[in-house]
Amino acid sequence: MTPAARLAASIEIITEILERAAAADRVVTEWQRRSRFAGAKDRRAVSETVYAVLREQGMRRWRVEAAGATLTPRLLVFADAATPLHVWKELCAAGGYGPPPLDDTEIAALSKLPSDEDAPLWARANLPPSVAEMVQATFGVHTEMELAALNGRAPLDIRVNTLQANRETVLEQLRADSIAAAATPLSPIGIRIPERVRLDMNSLYRDGLIEPQDEAAQLAGLLVDAKPDETVVDLCAGAGGKTLLLAACMRNQGVLHACDNDARRLARLVPRLERAGARNIVIRDADTMPALLNELEGKADRVLLDVPCSGSGTWRRNPEARWRYDPASLDEVLRRQRGLLEDGARLVRPGGRLVYATCSILPAENGDQADWFLAHHAEFTALPLAEAWPAGVTDQRIRSGDRLILTPYRHGTDGFFAAAFRRQA
Repeated sequence: MTPAARLAASIEIITEILERAAAADRVVTEWQRRSRFAGAKDRRAVSETVYAVLREQGMRRWRVEAAGATLTPRLLVFADAATPLHVWKELCAAGGYGPPPLDDTEIAALSKLPSDEDAPLWARANLPPSVAEMVQATFGVHTEMELAALNGRAPLDIRVNTLQANRETVLEQLRADSIAAAATPLSPIGIRIPERVRLDMNSLYRDGLIEPQDEAAQLAGLLVDAKPDETVVDLCAGAGGKTLLLAACMRNQGVLHACDNDARRLARLVPRLERAGARNIVIRDADTMPALLNELEGKADRVLLDVPCSGSGTWRRNPEARWRYDPASLDEVLRRQRGLLEDGARLVRPGGRLVYATCSILPAENGDQADWFLAHHAEFTALPLAEAWPAGVTDQRIRSGDRLILTPYRHGTDGFFAAAFRRQA
């Protein structure tokens, strides 16, 4: 492919992402599958261009807006401060498989792009203005650094399935396969791979010894401290990433209820159970939830609530998602989260534990919800992190206080929040 053809492909993908509101990785993969003519270098170059635009979308939006133009996918790609206007003119005039020539409106806008020195926080942070304001309450003086990290590229974290392997053995096998890998600093069952690799064809994955899972999500599951022979409920199991972690912690002993209202997500858990060798899991869909709440009321040893949320903590993996977030939907999300907290509280036995978790950086979904829960449930107390962790979680950065707040800048993880509550005996 020529440089002009690569540019045209990048514009095509960006247009599809914006107009379909589709996940970037899915659109890029679809383009690669139907573009057999594109070589490995072409695919890499187009993918890098697409993600560079998405990770700098705030600045590009601001530049176009400040130039007085209407944002289009083409202008989003062209509003790159490092590329002179004459380069875009040449690429768009190359003919063949390149983009159509720049029109007068585009040339006028690109001739008036402002200096980046005047850019506001939301543009520099690649966040909608309203969201940038919200997260300042969380990060304070570290806002710029935290948001820069949230806009970076996430590593690949995997969790070792301790039902079938240990971390040292898996690390040895990965290195034998020429895959650079290291133990995660916070999770005792995690491995970090700095570069993107295809793990689905690796025997470690096919045989169920590993699962992709960010270190923050691993820690949220470990905070439950599920033990063999207990009754444990994963009330928002989804596709079951943390469910599998809990099953391994329980050594396949006891009963683990995996619950979710989304039958399609639960269906993805079934083959994962088989691959992981997890045998103590009972899948509960929306139809069986009322019966579960009655059957286990006041009887569960541990309940995990990894609740539906904004997903803002994972935006470095999905940079396009931040521009689709609607703050107006937050009230409904908070209502659902509180409803789930009520359900979870019903299930916990005296002396048992409830863990509330989100993959969010928004204070309204995190600390504010924990405060609300304690204010409305006098029978629960906050559990200090130093007492909550199982053996092996020893890093002092996550052992103080009673709320786990993880961020890309400070911990190298996704943004995550968790709090553990103990029901008084």
